[in-house]
Amino acid sequence: MRRGAPLPADIDHRLATLGTVLDGQPAVRFAYVFGGAGRRELRPLSDVDVAVYLDEAVDPVQARLDLIGVVTKHLGTDEVDLVILNQAPTALLGRVLQSRRVIVERDPFLRHRFESLALRKFLDFRIFERRTLDARFAGG
Repeated sequence: MRRGAPLPADIDHRLATLGTVLDGQPAVRFAYVFGGAGRRELRPLSDVDVAVYLDEAVDPVQARLDLIGVVTKHLGTDEVDLVILNQAPTALLGRVLQSRRVIVERDPFLRHRFESLALRKFLDFRIFERRTLDARFAGG
């Protein structure tokens, strides 16, 4: 979500090296950029969407605070949305997976297992969501 200044002119370079920076964070098991960054379609007034899967032993609140500082400093902008995948709702997980680009992968098996389960949940959720919306708005 946009809040202020345009992205730095060198944002593409900064994004290309973000994986290396996050790989240096022990709490991060895997990470994505998604949305416009995942599709490589950033504009000057875009924000940067980053999603991380944390080690289960880590306090997610403290890790989020630490990581948002690391990411915003590296990218040179506060226009960052950081999603903790371990805690994200199903609808958001589906949106992340639709445009993800992997930037950190310490455990490929864990990432594939997570994606498979999250995608199945999302597809089931979409059916339920569609039925609910159709029923709610059927009368016009």
